[in-house]
Amino acid sequence: MKFPSHWAPYLVAASAIALGLPLGATPAQASSSRSVPVRYTIRLEDQFLASLRYLPVVFEPSTPPTSTTTTTTTTTVPGSTTTTTTTTTIATAVTTTTTTVPPTTTTTVPTAPTVIQNGRFVWRFPQLPAALRGQWRVGTSNVVLRGALMQFQLVHGLDTTGQMNALTWHNLTHAVIARQTDPMSYDYVYVDKTEPERLKLYENGRLAQTNLVNTGVSAAPTADGTFPVYSRFTTTTMSGTLPDGMPYKDTGIPWVSYFNGGDALHGFIRDSYGWPQSLGCVEMTFADAATLWPHTPIGTLVTVA
Repeated sequence: MKFPSHWAPYLVAASAIALGLPLGATPAQASSSRSVPVRYTIRLEDQFLASLRYLPVVFEPSTPPTSTTTTTTTTTVPGSTTTTTTTTTIATAVTTTTTTVPPTTTTTVPTAPTVIQNGRFVWRFPQLPAALRGQWRVGTSNVVLRGALMQFQLVHGLDTTGQMNALTWHNLTHAVIARQTDPMSYDYVYVDKTEPERLKLYENGRLAQTNLVNTGVSAAPTADGTFPVYSRFTTTTMSGTLPDGMPYKDTGIPWVSYFNGGDALHGFIRDSYGWPQSLGCVEMTFADAATLWPHTPIGTLVTVA
């Protein structure tokens, strides 16, 4: 089923956003006088979201950042005291450790990189369908990047527009500095309209759920393409106009995730499933919809093909 919607496309702005961000600070310390300017580019957004695991790719820098370990050892023997200091540069560590008894070792970890680095993007989940892999291109505004940005905005309590702005860039840069990775799994939904029609849910690249579904009839087909989930309800009312011009109003529709205008994933009672019966939505049993719903937060990509 579906209802009329004024949903507008989500676009990632390509204009430059220059911010003065505190070096190594948290958002609450944004007034620090020591700051590093970070200018927005889509390529840097790719790097940031990949490093924080919001994308199905991971960024591998060619040369990892370094940290410095300084070890001071004091040895006392009769008649003399010898102090030895050794400084070693190593690949950056994730944690900082201080030993308070001799010998004392202090490891200083630098802030995460906030400039374009040399490196490569590698697919985290090779098992994901080619329909998704083919839409990812570095340095371009695409639906994979848009969905990742929406999920980041969701996690950080921002408006989930999928558009880059100064506030989102500020939060994203600080998340990189603080290494605040995505706390959720990477979920992806693929709807195959080949009869019998099926939905497949991938969780971190693993096929986690397969079930029969109904897509739209010829007079109100479910559009092909990949779209990010943008609105969700545990239960809602759907209304609109049937192909014959008659109005309808269905109450109590459960486990709803809208992904393209009025098209949504949701539960709906039918005599059978696996072939076109809806007005554009992807219908499934109540039980299947309830299982799927926790895996379709805002920004989750849904491919219909």
